Amino acid sequence: MEEPENQIVSMEFCSGSSHEEFGSGSQPSHEEFGSGSQPSQTSHAQTTATIPEDPTDVDKEPVKEQGRRAMADRSEWWGHFIKIKDNNDVVIAARCKYCSRQVKAETDRHGTSGMKRHFNVCKRNPHKFNKDPTQGTIQATYGGAVGTWKFDPDAIRIAFTEMIIVDELPFAFGEKAGFRKFMSIACPRFTVPSRRTTTRDVVKMFFKEKARLKKFFKDSCQRVCLTTYCWTSQQLDGYMTVTASFIDENWIMHKKIINFFLVKGHKGDDIGRNLVRCMAEWGMERVPTVTVDNASSNDSGIMYLRRHLNKSPSNIAKGKYLHMRCAAHIVNLIVQDGLKEVDLSIQRVRAAVRYIRNGGTRITKFKEIVVEEKVDAKAFLRIDVPTRWNSTFLMLKAANVYEKVFIRLGEEDLTYKFDLSEENDGYGCPEEADWENAKKMEEFLGHFYDLTTRVSATLHVTSNTFFHEIAEVHLLIKAWLESEDALQVAMGQRMKDKFDKYWGLWHINDKNKESMNEKGKGKGKGKEKEKENINLLIFVAAVVDPRYKLSPYTHAVIEEIFGQERGLLVWTAVTTCVNDLFEEYTKLYAPVEVTAEVEDSSTSKGGRQGMLKDVIAKKLKMNNGASSNSKSELDKYLAEDTEDVEMKLDILAWWKINESRFPVLAHLARDALAIPISSVASESAFSTSGRILDDFRTSLTPFMLEALVCGQDWLRRTTPIDIQESMEELAVIEKELIEEFGCLHISKGKADKKRACISKPVESMSISKPGT
Repeated sequence: MEEPENQIVSMEFCSGSSHEEFGSGSQPSHEEFGSGSQPSQTSHAQTTATIPEDPTDVDKEPVKEQGRRAMADRSEWWGHFIKIKDNNDVVIAARCKYCSRQVKAETDRHGTSGMKRHFNVCKRNPHKFNKDPTQGTIQATYGGAVGTWKFDPDAIRIAFTEMIIVDELPFAFGEKAGFRKFMSIACPRFTVPSRRTTTRDVVKMFFKEKARLKKFFKDSCQRVCLTTYCWTSQQLDGYMTVTASFIDENWIMHKKIINFFLVKGHKGDDIGRNLVRCMAEWGMERVPTVTVDNASSNDSGIMYLRRHLNKSPSNIAKGKYLHMRCAAHIVNLIVQDGLKEVDLSIQRVRAAVRYIRNGGTRITKFKEIVVEEKVDAKAFLRIDVPTRWNSTFLMLKAANVYEKVFIRLGEEDLTYKFDLSEENDGYGCPEEADWENAKKMEEFLGHFYDLTTRVSATLHVTSNTFFHEIAEVHLLIKAWLESEDALQVAMGQRMKDKFDKYWGLWHINDKNKESMNEKGKGKGKGKEKEKENINLLIFVAAVVDPRYKLSPYTHAVIEEIFGQERGLLVWTAVTTCVNDLFEEYTKLYAPVEVTAEVEDSSTSKGGRQGMLKDVIAKKLKMNNGASSNSKSELDKYLAEDTEDVEMKLDILAWWKINESRFPVLAHLARDALAIPISSVASESAFSTSGRILDDFRTSLTPFMLEALVCGQDWLRRTTPIDIQESMEELAVIEKELIEEFGCLHISKGKADKKRACISKPVESMSISKPGT
């Protein structure tokens, strides 16, 4: 019976080797077979083959004869190392998954001690500092100083959601192969969320930021100025955006897009109802102004909103100054009216630019002349849109730089001269006189272009200097009216008419005439519409600027805009407006009298010291203190010397310092300086929505579109990056890169070919030598 004993020994030996191969568990490691794979059946077949089937031996249990299942690895270190086996499938070493270094790991000699030591000193081990979750690693951050970092999957997921919103990325961005490969290298422990998880995270973040902004409005904001604008998408759906501008208690300017929603129509009552609904949703009752463009529907919408706000006791001046027209749109209308009849010189320059840009060979020849004439210019020629004056300005600005090139092209290129000739229904080639006129037009339009850029700013206060911009427009138009060129005079007159319609005239509305019209209502045309004047809050914002106030300088600017006779009427209206608003704000924000507090404190203590102070205070007031104490905050503020007009002043910082001296006037200044004089802040939301709601993402619902547009505005901390590339700059970079990397590739290929040519004769000599 020795044979069965040998068989049993053989079985135990094989099961032991199986344990070495697969570990102490039932499944082998992923490094051996890969995820989801099954162990090889070879070892099991060899183990069972040494045991003969003996049906007569009843003492043996058939289940035990097949051997035990391999147990899982008991050591946690095998999760960070790959097993290395010899020909007998016995583990002899382990290879680190992070740095690929081999460590001895024989079961009977070394065990797992070597793996443990290497794990703690491995330089590429991402788990080395995870023993204490609160401890971070020291590393340098992008754009900042050296700080501590620790792996936080929740923080990474929040940052990923912010990236989706701020950078206008699709929800499925995390599922793209390129990004997943990048994350597997940059942070392999982070699990990138799917598109549905990303959608939930975006909505969650939207509501979280909305709640924070609501609380901010309630705690740190007294009044909010609104801006609204309407837009039609590529799918012909109408959208409306509402932007809130305000100055907080720390005198910091804010601009937030608070609503972006789908509307049924753009009628006046619809706009008014949507504004009321928006204010109710955010808990806003105190709105001093609403800035809109010059569409007639906006006038009806403002009237609807004024009727609603007049029901609230906190409404200032009964909504008289609620309607603020967009300055950028008015400037656009003024310049467009002036450019209805464009000068022949401008048409010739425009035709010449289009001739060059319409052909590749023409551009090549033009650039050759540019090099020969040594014209150094970064910007190349650009085609303009004739109906957009700012596009015409940019076209002239770029073309005037290449004046010498165009003149030489007309002398050398007969095709260029023929295509632009009057015989070919053209305007002719631009000559020196035409280029002089083009430079004058560029200079003229440049003033309006810079002015539009200034009034469209949203990151700083613009209302306090807006009366300067109006005066600048007046002087520019006045200069063209005094020109000797008849065409410039005609253009200037059309611009003057449009300027007077919105800014240049002060209408006197006769109350008797209005009452007569009311009595005759229903007869004929009925009541005549009251003529609208410029919003006086523009001058109130200038008054709260310590450089201007109600000074002779401000008076002179008003007279320059309106003339001496009407300027006096405007000055009187501005003075009255400032005093009336100060009285209203005094009733709302006047501090409690100090004498009452002193009296209450003395009586509460039961003392008699307060009586003497009251008697002395009354005597001082009757004798010499009556005149000084009767002055209001406004009188004291206006009595002080003005700051230098040319001084660059941070007006918000000035009021932050002097708020304690003029507490009531500070409330008025905070509301007046927060007024946006342009609706560009709301219009910029549609440039974002146009990219988000493109042809590939039209399935977004109106709610998701609002979450993305508003969320991007709330989360964005810096100025947006312009993703539009310059074609001329890209062409230069492309040429440099091709020369750099192309030469490296060619030189490497030549070197390989040279080495191959050198080695071939040696081989032929070694082969042919024995034969010789």
